[in-house]
Amino acid sequence: MTARRLQRFAAALLLALSVAACQGHNPNQITLSQKSAVELRAMQSRAFEMNDEKSAMRTVVATLQDLGYIIDKVEPAAGTVSATKLAFLRLSATVNRRSPTRTVVRANALVKQPGMNTQVDDPEFYQKYFFEPLSKAMFLEALRVEDTDDVPAAAMPVESEAPKKPEPPASKKPEPASAKP
Repeated sequence: MTARRLQRFAAALLLALSVAACQGHNPNQITLSQKSAVELRAMQSRAFEMNDEKSAMRTVVATLQDLGYIIDKVEPAAGTVSATKLAFLRLSATVNRRSPTRTVVRANALVKQPGMNTQVDDPEFYQKYFFEPLSKAMFLEALRVEDTDDVPAAAMPVESEAPKKPEPPASKKPEPASAKP
């Protein structure tokens, strides 16, 4: 009877191990935030006084590039931009026009780690590392002012006059031959 129990135990153990081995590892598993959807939306969204959604999209793309992100995908019709920084930080932003003068930008960041992705739920990250630079860029875009303070003088276009052609040397006029007796 003990041999029979041992066989059943071995069969059950073999079955349990084979079932466990069949479960695949999902490398794209996402660890969601413990914060509520309302809290996340509040930290991930900002409204801007801007009436041009296309201009807002261009400003989001330019800001991400300025911050060192590589733009992965832009969907102008959907108002989305996806970008990656240092291969482990992925940020997606959506641009939605809420009224004739108001545009809302929402950002969502994920940190890629081996075997899982973790959603960023730190309000300081979104404010300091995305919305502050974006706010400055949106302000400048709204005023249509170029921010040239950070551009070295050597990179600025120089207005120069067209080179002047050298004037031919003044030649002496031959003196009229005078009639000498």
